[in-house]
Amino acid sequence: MFSKAYRLKSSAALKGSEAKKLRARLELAFPHISVENLLPAKSNVTHLKILTHGGVPSIVYCVDKQPKFFELDGGQLVPTLYTLWSTPEILPYFTTHEGVLPKLTNGADLMLPGVVPLGVGLSMYGHFKKGQLVGINLTNNSSAVAVGQLARASDELYMCGGHGVAVKILHLFGDKLWAHEPSLLQQIPMVKTKPLTTDDFPALGASDHQRKTPKAEQSDHTDVPQAVTEDAVPTYGLESSTAALSLKEDSEVDANRATPPSDEPTQETLLKNAFLAALKNNGKKLQLPLLTSNFYRLYVVPEATGQIDLKKTRYKKLSNFLGEMVDQGFLVVREETKGIDKILSVDLEHPELVNFITDVKISDCSGGAAETPLFHSELKEMYIVSDVTAAFFTKLNYKRGEGIPVGQVKKIVREYVSKHGLVNPQTKLVKPDEVLQELYGNREASLSEITSIITSKMEHSYQMCSGKDTSGKPQIQMSLATRSGNKKVTLVSNIEAYGIIMAELIKLCKQGAAASTTIVKLPHQKHEQLQVQGNQVRFIYTLLTETYKVPPKCILGLELAKDGKKKKK
Repeated sequence: MFSKAYRLKSSAALKGSEAKKLRARLELAFPHISVENLLPAKSNVTHLKILTHGGVPSIVYCVDKQPKFFELDGGQLVPTLYTLWSTPEILPYFTTHEGVLPKLTNGADLMLPGVVPLGVGLSMYGHFKKGQLVGINLTNNSSAVAVGQLARASDELYMCGGHGVAVKILHLFGDKLWAHEPSLLQQIPMVKTKPLTTDDFPALGASDHQRKTPKAEQSDHTDVPQAVTEDAVPTYGLESSTAALSLKEDSEVDANRATPPSDEPTQETLLKNAFLAALKNNGKKLQLPLLTSNFYRLYVVPEATGQIDLKKTRYKKLSNFLGEMVDQGFLVVREETKGIDKILSVDLEHPELVNFITDVKISDCSGGAAETPLFHSELKEMYIVSDVTAAFFTKLNYKRGEGIPVGQVKKIVREYVSKHGLVNPQTKLVKPDEVLQELYGNREASLSEITSIITSKMEHSYQMCSGKDTSGKPQIQMSLATRSGNKKVTLVSNIEAYGIIMAELIKLCKQGAAASTTIVKLPHQKHEQLQVQGNQVRFIYTLLTETYKVPPKCILGLELAKDGKKKKK
């Protein structure tokens, strides 16, 4: 429904009365969910009227700029993925395999062979009616990746014999509705599925007995004291002893409550971890020499997991802390004038810094930059750095929880092996060091085997990434042509192969070059050309290399640019 761009007809904020009507509709459609969770009272709700690519009118409700619900033809409210991620229990789920997600992204519906059965017999696909809204998740991640409607009732799905459409997809991860607000984009949250235990596979015929026996045992235990009290046995001694025991237990519970757990990090630990994270994540970006006050304010404080109070540490001042870091070999600091210190160099190869593990922040995972996106997004298969593999990847400056493309893992392993010289020249196999020994033991293995072992210990996922990869793509060709007399125009070909959004590129050309810019369709060709009025070869080259970060070797035609020097008469 939203796989292609839709046209926005109008956008307006909901009035108070309209918001109340929407709340009533949500309460009627989803009675098992609190309306406050779906539509907070003080949130800004926007009403968008859109026209889909297929010509179907629809209404989208955005809460604080994020699309939360949309309407179908009959006025039925459908939650978006952002709603399912914040309130997972709003819809029932159908589970599919990981390899099905790319098929869904290409526009396919969820077919019955791709559905993981919920049970056996008639309950294999639940007990739902035709048109029931369902969420779709993956076998390795319980977070929703799509929203759809059942094509048939559950009993009809069972009678289909595993053939046909199961769910008609309405909204999918990576579609235009997901990308409605670029500043609030989110990746699929990683929520591991609950592993199966022996309790999920009871012995045949023993499930009912196991459910009944605890209650029976409880009733038997509760009957014993009644039988004892009916006898003529004096109980005042027992009552006094049990009362004394209960007082002791209450005092122990109160003492446990009074002593808070000591899991919270101290201020020194918080400061040291923030300092190491600042160097780990931003060490190569630091513009040295750098004032120590700016380093602390711009890099250390944002990396802290809690509020840092230097006065509550044993250092009392920033200079004392940095002095200790200098003694440990992390920094080189020089005092220029009294009270003004600058960082001259940073040792990024310090053993403690290399082995320090950093975590990916939520803002990094969301992928939501406040700027307008310049590239089209595409679905990429990823491996997520897990706790087991974090010690290995942190030595190559990867964070725990960071996504790595599938084809990049082997390159990282090869880089690590060559950097530490682990190849045995006789057997051509890799000799494991301490880090690799923790992953697969003390034995020699090939590069491919090590890669497969490491990926098996990582979490498999999919993420929407901008198409900035330039490998295997045609070069961008710039040329000059003459139109209507002696007017020159600049023609640029093969831009769309780099995933560049043409509408944004046209806007930047109009603003930067102050020239008319259009898209030209060539006869008998599928590709389009960008046409800019005048000789704008130099401007387009600078725009592509600096703003879009296209490598200069991928652009041809720079020799056609103007010299820029005016001839003297």
